[in-house]
Amino acid sequence: MLDKFLIVALLVSVAAAFATPEFPQAQVLCPALLAIAVLAAAVFTSSFAIARLVRRLRLFLLVILVVPAVYMTVQLVPIPIHGAGNPIWAAASAALNAPPSERLTVDIGATVQAFSKYIAAVALALIAAIVALDRQRAWQLLSMLVSISAIVSAYLLMRQIMGADGLSPGGNPVPDVTDAAPSVLGLVMSAAMAARAFEERRQAKQISFRLAAPLSFAMLATFLCLSAILARADGTGTAIAALLGAGIVFAAFAIQNWFYGVWGMASVFATAAILFLAAFTLLPVRPNTDLAIALSAQHPAATERMLQDAGQVGSGAGTYLALLPIHRDIGGPSSRERPTAAAVIAIEMGRPFLYGLLIVAVLAASALLRCSLQRKRDYAYAAIGSGAAAALAMLALVEDGILEFGTSLLAAATLGLAVAQSQRDTATAALSPQSTRSVSEPDSSDPASKPARQYGNGSMRIGLGSVAVALCAQTVWLYAHPRYPGGLPLEAPSANQAARQASVGAPLSGSLRGGGDLHPRTPVLEQLPIANEAAASKPEIGADPAAPTALARALQYSPLRGDLWLKLAALSKEQRSAEYDVAALLKLSYYTAPSDLALLPLRLTVALGEVSATNEPELRELVQRDIKIALTKQPNLRPALVAAYQSASAEGKSMVNNLISEWDSAALQRKEIRAPAPGTVVSPPNSAQGRGTGR
Repeated sequence: MLDKFLIVALLVSVAAAFATPEFPQAQVLCPALLAIAVLAAAVFTSSFAIARLVRRLRLFLLVILVVPAVYMTVQLVPIPIHGAGNPIWAAASAALNAPPSERLTVDIGATVQAFSKYIAAVALALIAAIVALDRQRAWQLLSMLVSISAIVSAYLLMRQIMGADGLSPGGNPVPDVTDAAPSVLGLVMSAAMAARAFEERRQAKQISFRLAAPLSFAMLATFLCLSAILARADGTGTAIAALLGAGIVFAAFAIQNWFYGVWGMASVFATAAILFLAAFTLLPVRPNTDLAIALSAQHPAATERMLQDAGQVGSGAGTYLALLPIHRDIGGPSSRERPTAAAVIAIEMGRPFLYGLLIVAVLAASALLRCSLQRKRDYAYAAIGSGAAAALAMLALVEDGILEFGTSLLAAATLGLAVAQSQRDTATAALSPQSTRSVSEPDSSDPASKPARQYGNGSMRIGLGSVAVALCAQTVWLYAHPRYPGGLPLEAPSANQAARQASVGAPLSGSLRGGGDLHPRTPVLEQLPIANEAAASKPEIGADPAAPTALARALQYSPLRGDLWLKLAALSKEQRSAEYDVAALLKLSYYTAPSDLALLPLRLTVALGEVSATNEPELRELVQRDIKIALTKQPNLRPALVAAYQSASAEGKSMVNNLISEWDSAALQRKEIRAPAPGTVVSPPNSAQGRGTGR
């Protein structure tokens, strides 16, 4: 009964992660379900199954699993040494009048969420390993994982053909799965499944439906996964990663069936290496670029700037999206870039962690391949793990799909399956291949061997229980500290549609008299037609007295939220609160989201209406930059500038008038250089100099 519950929990978690990737509820419920499953496994799994699991999870593998969790914990805990943490914490503490609490991460909530995802992946890998200890259940688990990969690949193929809008004609949300990592993993598993089914069919004396069905299913899954990979427009790197993973499986298959001995293995590996290097030459490599993005088919300009500023210890797991608004180009798309997973890991965890992770992936692929060659009948499972580890390492340098929650759970289940079947148990060697032993079945082995295994079994049960406790604690924390939704309006109310059209098309310079002199008239912003309600209104931020406290509490966990700094500044200005300095809050809003044009309307309204903001030199330059953007680079933002001007203070209006006068003077100088002096004769463009005569 326990093994069925573990399989159901595993499948539900992976399916929910793929079906609802954008829903925060799935990222909380999946760890909760896995915590229950791991706790049940720790309590009810038999000592015999625990002992088999201990033999597979060597000390080196356990250390590899623990190191990322310890490092994320170090990023989260406060650092008592002043200046050792990220500088944003000192600035945030000063602006919020809160005691300093420096950390390595720049976003506590994002790092806790990334930590929860990692522990969930480890828990699912342990569950898969416990389930796959039995040979028959390992085959069933492999079939289920191949089915999930085939379904995801079919969805990706339909998305490529029909588009996202074609899959949701009624406007209903659809799963936002765009990466090719599930298809690559599915191709590796289906190739091994096809090889195993082919061997059983070849050894059988009579072909039956039981032998033909697995091979047909594996070939169909292989076709779907391969089609999804090849249908991508930028699929060169993913195709090479799939070739690497499937090539390792086919190499193990060839060695086990045809090429025996040392020389046979050497010939197979040499041929595979030559083919892979030949395919690798087809991959476009960007010169003079960081290794983490050198193989990317995209051009992540913001990611490249983030890599240049990244430290050796990283900015905290899961904080890439928090750092993106700081490095994004002005007016760039609000959707996040498509960096590589290697770049994200280097930014969040540091380059030493990235290099160590790649080395561990190569060592894991080599160790699992060695285990595969040492086995006879069940070599395919370890070959799957070797191919998956190599393909994931390659995909990390090409795209960021392996960091998605669903893909990480699928990869964890695949590696757990491979580790469970990487060794042969002498105690189960005499069992029939079709026999199934429950993981909760009591141990009937020699009682003399139980004391020798008692310490290891107890440690493993404690470890499984610790994983369950960590998942429960993180789930409770995420539920108690939800991400601030940012539902407050950011745009200052502007004019009606007629005023908007007039302000967009209105000239910025003053009128020129016949002699070309600048006539000192009222600034153009005061002449634009403004609707009565827009002229007298202010940005509606909300009048809840508790809103500033909620915003300040959210900023203590996520100090890089430029929208929250701006909302807190607007609320403090509107409520005339003496608790916070509006200029300091505005400055942090500029520093944390300098290129977010969605914040510009409200930011101009608050800045132009605050006297201290226009008097401080540093903040004055930042405000002038926003005004110039609205005047010269983004005409659609002129209505917001008009509304901000109408509600501005005298100092704010003076700043805008001076900028427009400077802009008009510069435009007039350019016009005077191009314009001929009165009374001069202009020659036709193609006439020789000095030949023209005036009439």
